[in-house]
Amino acid sequence: MDKIEHIYEEFIEYKSTRIIECKTCGFKHVYPIPSREQIEEFYRKEYYNSTFHFDYSVVNEEYINKKLEEIESYTHYRETYEKVCSFKQTPYKNMLDIGCGNELLVRFFQNRGWSVWALEPSRNASEYLRKFSIPTFNITVEQIENLLSEEVTNLSFVNIQFVFEHLRDPHQLLRDVYHRMVPGGIIRICVPNDFSEGQRAYWEYYNEQPYWVQLPDHINYFNFRTLRSTLLTNGFEEVYCTTIFPLEFLLLGGINYYGNPDDAKKVGPFVNNFEQAFIRTGRKHILEKLYESLAQAEFGRSIIMYAIKK
Repeated sequence: MDKIEHIYEEFIEYKSTRIIECKTCGFKHVYPIPSREQIEEFYRKEYYNSTFHFDYSVVNEEYINKKLEEIESYTHYRETYEKVCSFKQTPYKNMLDIGCGNELLVRFFQNRGWSVWALEPSRNASEYLRKFSIPTFNITVEQIENLLSEEVTNLSFVNIQFVFEHLRDPHQLLRDVYHRMVPGGIIRICVPNDFSEGQRAYWEYYNEQPYWVQLPDHINYFNFRTLRSTLLTNGFEEVYCTTIFPLEFLLLGGINYYGNPDDAKKVGPFVNNFEQAFIRTGRKHILEKLYESLAQAEFGRSIIMYAIKK
């Protein structure tokens, strides 16, 4: 990424940082891109301590056994598993989860006979995953090229959830992953849907700021179109896409959860009530169709995209 010439015409300035519409990369990102040393320093000193609000001292045998029972009831794990099995066009059952934190999706797959590995930069989170018998590499994403052994190959599913926005070069990660996947394997990418039309309408109508720009940890900013294009450039073709609740609708309606602490407290209960009203009345399939339709219109706070290795 350091040697790449980033060509752009459109850009914004926010908090003394330039975010460009990069023609070279095909998506928005900060410019100049922070050095590897700057990023490693930030994550080592600030990010993990401020992001992972979890007391790892509570992880004993009782905790582990209880959690192992709980994950079997996690609907989102089961739905991800079922989608992967329905989309993949290969008999291989090898999974890699990149940057999963404390998430145990890998264990859900492992329980169903898959060979699994996790890549997690946080030392505490890596130790947590190992306590659940998950083979874990405690490395940064940029070290993936030099670390993955011959056994971590023939991958049929790679999960990369809320990682792309933090990387210096998402294209390089996709290239590295591509070469370790089998044809017909599935990649699942989750990223924030940033600079969406809904967000931009809020920004312009209320004369606000692009508060979704999260500095310094978010380097890249994707929307549905640019994520799809980035995957395609690196040999992956979209097979399914959905989203989550469109928080930009709240902003457009005057609920400024970015700037008003009282409004921010309303968001979680609002979204939960909205979704549970469908789920508990037997209408979960309607909620799923709604989110799929919103994704087609490029609304929704996050992008959840499945793509197949061509």
